[in-house]
Amino acid sequence: MAAVAPLFVELCAGLASLSLVLQGGRYARPPVSRMGNKHGYALPILHVMGLRAGQGAERYLWCEPDPGCRALLHAYTDREVMQEAARIIRSWSDEEPRALWERLRAEGEIRVGEPREVARESWLLARSFAFKGPSAGYMPRGDEDGSGRSVNTPRGLARKWQTTPTLPASVAPDARDLAPVDLPPGTVAYLDPPYLGTTGYASDLPRAAVVDLAHCWHAAGARVYISEAEPLPELTAEGWHAVEITSQRRGQKRTFSKQQREWLTCSHPPAWTPPVQRSLF
Repeated sequence: MAAVAPLFVELCAGLASLSLVLQGGRYARPPVSRMGNKHGYALPILHVMGLRAGQGAERYLWCEPDPGCRALLHAYTDREVMQEAARIIRSWSDEEPRALWERLRAEGEIRVGEPREVARESWLLARSFAFKGPSAGYMPRGDEDGSGRSVNTPRGLARKWQTTPTLPASVAPDARDLAPVDLPPGTVAYLDPPYLGTTGYASDLPRAAVVDLAHCWHAAGARVYISEAEPLPELTAEGWHAVEITSQRRGQKRTFSKQQREWLTCSHPPAWTPPVQRSLF
């Protein structure tokens, strides 16, 4: 059994899907979806790292510039905030979904640290087009289109917040502002930047900055892993390793993303690689 990581870092955290699976097990997931979240690839990514679902880490560090996502990440660290956010979301159950969404969006940018803001961001994400957030516009879910299948209702979101694991984590706005030194042996740093050539979020991270972050955390002693739609040639030219995990995705296929391939570029030899399917012909 692999040793528990002393520090697990997500430098482009989003909703910290990888950390949730590492801490809470294979079925743990963010209480609300977001375009590009890595839940579908969490298990193979952890396997490449030599970690397993539910193993946990002693501490987590998440970096995320988006204030809405950062509000959700802070909530993961405080059970009382999560429970109060669930209560607030449940109180919206009788409101018309789109009118509620429009009213909450009109309140402006999310403020970090308040349970109601956690509730507000959850609803804005849950009903946004392609789960991209309020700037992408509104999109009905199952309870409005007649299918009745949506879990993104106030009661459904409230239930998910009540079952989200609590993690011992610190949250920072921007990975580029950190200067890691003397990291404990076994530290793992993971980057999931906006993919080159695809539609990203407002806080884009250029490829050069991704490479700089990878070098910085590796030099400080971390094992570094980067998700992209291709191997990072700037790093593989230096002897870093590349593993394709496209075939290992679990759950629903990507529908709104331009890219369908998934690679990990690794500072250390992978602890696991997917089996290669041989042709019958």
